[in-house]
Amino acid sequence: MSDIQNNIYYLFDPKLLDDINTCNFVGKITLENLGSHLKVRPLCLSDYEKGYLKLLSELTKVGDISYEQFQARFNSMKSCSNTYYIVVIEDTSTGLIIGSATLVIEQKFIHNTSSRGRIEDVVIKNDYRGQQLGKLIR
Repeated sequence: MSDIQNNIYYLFDPKLLDDINTCNFVGKITLENLGSHLKVRPLCLSDYEKGYLKLLSELTKVGDISYEQFQARFNSMKSCSNTYYIVVIEDTSTGLIIGSATLVIEQKFIHNTSSRGRIEDVVIKNDYRGQQLGKLIR
């Protein structure tokens, strides 16, 4: 069965997260020692049902977004390859998204057609704050 049929349709290739160098992380927590119930991965379509938008509402006003609107925005972002990287932390024991951060890569003409990245929308569910999780995904 394909990933789309399993509703595991990621915003970007999860293998990109394998290349993250955690040697310089400050704090006790790293991608390798998150614990058995926390998983860092790209945003996927099924995160709509896992409380992704509710989590974002702890950061700012989100609005009343239907699944169809979520899917349309997700697909729009996915179609802009090498631009949007939304990383989430899922608590697999509850099935909820408890953390998220967004990296947006902006294409530039200046500096010899360089790119610039901005980290935005970093949020950790209130119950999980104080565990260095925000530092891990930003």
